[in-house]
Amino acid sequence: MSIAKKDLKWTLDSESTKISNFISKNYLKIFFTSFFIVAITLASTLVIIFYCNIFYDFGDYAKERILKYKSLVFLTTPCFFWLSAFLCKKYAFNPYGAGLDNVTFALKKLQKYPNNYLKVHNFIGFRIAIVIFFSSLISTFGGGSLGREAPSILIAVCIFFASANYLKNYLSDIALENWIFVGYAVGISVAFKAPLAGIIYVIEKLVRNSYQNSFKNFSSNSLNFALPIFLSAFALIIINFLLDKSCALYLVKNFKSFGFYDFKHYIIIALICSSLAYLLLTIAKFFYINFIKIDKWFWHLIPILFGLIVAFIGLYYGIFSIGGGIRSVNEALTSDKIIYNFNELIGRYFSTIFTYISGNAGGLVAPAIALGNLVGSVYAEFNSNADSKALMLIGMVAFLSPVLGAPLSSAMVIVESTKMALSNFLILTIISSISFFTVLIIQKLSSKIRVKLFKPTTN
Repeated sequence: MSIAKKDLKWTLDSESTKISNFISKNYLKIFFTSFFIVAITLASTLVIIFYCNIFYDFGDYAKERILKYKSLVFLTTPCFFWLSAFLCKKYAFNPYGAGLDNVTFALKKLQKYPNNYLKVHNFIGFRIAIVIFFSSLISTFGGGSLGREAPSILIAVCIFFASANYLKNYLSDIALENWIFVGYAVGISVAFKAPLAGIIYVIEKLVRNSYQNSFKNFSSNSLNFALPIFLSAFALIIINFLLDKSCALYLVKNFKSFGFYDFKHYIIIALICSSLAYLLLTIAKFFYINFIKIDKWFWHLIPILFGLIVAFIGLYYGIFSIGGGIRSVNEALTSDKIIYNFNELIGRYFSTIFTYISGNAGGLVAPAIALGNLVGSVYAEFNSNADSKALMLIGMVAFLSPVLGAPLSSAMVIVESTKMALSNFLILTIISSISFFTVLIIQKLSSKIRVKLFKPTTN
């Protein structure tokens, strides 16, 4: 036997011995960690499914109220908006929103203070999950226009992160930050019935965080790519058996595949959606941050005022301009004709903004999909030769991508949530990437313009 082969054999034996010794010393913790993943995945899935079902029903109740009790809407919507916003401000206050920005900021905080639960429990924890759960449902019952998907992700992250912290003495030596990504995977998978999108989302988040932060200050036990991906995959295998895969989240009628001959229309829709998404994100987050910081008595008037505005939008532009958007998207995708026009687009666009800046809990993920569907519908009215269903689906992924901040995940979300053929993933990924990078370019250009306009001068 050659020296090289002997060295290789010795190295493999040495590594095998190390692994065996590690397992023999930690088998109880490994067993408990495996049980922990199964139990918390099951618990998170049940909570999110329960939440999503109530959310959908509450959205229908709000629409029925607008149709049957029009005058009552101007009383109920402001009251529910105030209560929803008050819960967030009183028990889950932070200036970064009551959605996925919580998790982003928590990860940045954990970069500086690895494994420190107390530094981030005001952003992700059991209390935050409870507040988001109730505040989001109250807002929806009142006629708000935020979605259920972002709260679903945040709830899963909170449950995994907080549970891992309280049981860390019984678990394997895994940094708390890793459980955030498992929550990401579980939340998006259950909310959209999209396990593949869940694992892709984790990978994209890891890559983006690595690019932004380089993880230079993380401890030796902190994040790496392999561990959170492995843990997430384990959880998603469990979810795959729990989800009801018999029915899609978004129902599509008379659609088979995208056509490359309509690709120019797809690009135009991507550019329109990315521009509208940039404006929505910029306006909504700017005003939210400024309004939520107000600590004077007149803060209570803000959600009441915006509740009145959203009530007016629901009455004037119709019931499909409010709510999370799943029902309106399904109505459009299953109809044999184009049923929405520019009015619904305007109504939903502004109702989403006003609901968000009022301080209610909820996300922009599902509203982004609904807005993209409306952009595709409006565009199809002026381009009768193109497949209207294809234009709607393209709009959905093009608006979702910059809002979710994950182009590959956005494409897979649309594929899995509509149960379309996997062969459509390529075109959706291309359009999703165009929209995502267009928003990045606009952000860079706008920041340069702001620097030039507000550049300090010296005398």
